[in-house]
Parts: sequence; C-alpha cells; structure tokens
Amino acid sequence: MPGYGVLPSIRVKDVKAAVQFYTEKLGFTLNRTQEVSDNNSLTFGDASIMLEGDGAFYSESYNAAIRQRLGSASASTYYIEADDLNALYAKVSAGGVKIVDPLADRAWGQAEFTLEDPEGNWVTFWHAL
Repeated sequence: MPGYGVLPSIRVKDVKAAVQFYTEKLGFTLNRTQEVSDNNSLTFGDASIMLEGDGAFYSESYNAAIRQRLGSASASTYYIEADDLNALYAKVSAGGVKIVDPLADRAWGQAEFTLEDPEGNWVTFWHAL
C-alpha cells in the first residue's frame, strides 16, 4: 500500500525557528521549494514529519484545541532511524542541542539518544546494533 505509514505532525509556536532547528541542527530536509509556511513537510532519510503552526487551516474548534495544547509538556517522543548515529550525536552535541538521554547501547538491541527541540518536543534517533 503506497503512502506514509505514520506521518507525525509536530505542532509548534514558532514555525520558522522550528524548521531552522530541524534542518540546520538535525539535518532534516524541507520538502518544499516555497518559503516556510504553517504546514511544512520534512524528511530525514526515510522518515517524514510535519512541522505545523497554529494556523487557521482546520476547523475553528480544532484550531482552538491546537492553540490550547501548544507549549504543554509531553512524554511522547518521535523515533527516527539514523545511519551514522555517532556522527549525528557528535553534531547535535556540538551544536548546543539539549540532550535528554545520551547515546547508549540499549538492552533491546539498538543504540539511541533522545534530544529536546526548542519547544520541548522529544526526538529519539536510533540504529540497530
């Protein structure tokens, strides 16, 4: 079946800053040739995410619910596989990115680390051992 299996939408207050963080600090690619908007598709290898603001492109009640939840803490994380995990970890560490859980081999057969974006969202990068 073609298409995306799961395409997470990370909602943020400052879309331009979020796109800049994900592209410059983490190495994502913005999949549009136009300027950053309130709805942005990004990729990292085979992984795809959306970075969205609190724009008015949904129903009024849904937009209000999004605005109410923006900035609230969540224990959720987005897992993204990375080919060269050591190089990525060195890059984000040197770039001043907040590391929530440092790079380590896990008992379940993968190495991983978790970082926090400027708005408090967690991203875990991993690779099978």
